[in-house]
Amino acid sequence: AMVLNSEFRLPVFTTLFSKPINNAFIRNFQLTQFIDLGTAWNGAYDNFSRHGMTYRLDNVEVKTETPGIGPFIGGYGFGARSTFLGHFVKVDAGWPMNGLFKGKPIWYISLGLDF
Repeated sequence: AMVLNSEFRLPVFTTLFSKPINNAFIRNFQLTQFIDLGTAWNGAYDNFSRHGMTYRLDNVEVKTETPGIGPFIGGYGFGARSTFLGHFVKVDAGWPMNGLFKGKPIWYISLGLDF
């Protein structure tokens, strides 16, 4: 398996102002951009491809294909982070890697300092 995660964080107000900021929400406010990319395989490297599933029932066959680019699957998006009531709150909008901003974003709200 292989996973690549990248995130760019821009602390907006502390970058724009050189004076100390007393408000924790404004001081810790960050805009972010992220990308996640990964793949997994079983066996030799010559069978390194995106996998799908095939379902059969009588005379009907349905094939599904995993979205992504080549053998990779991933997502990308944008978000904002700051402290609220003493907790670090993150709000992200992400898209699956099927194309550039295809469809509606998936929204995530979470607590924590890491990704």
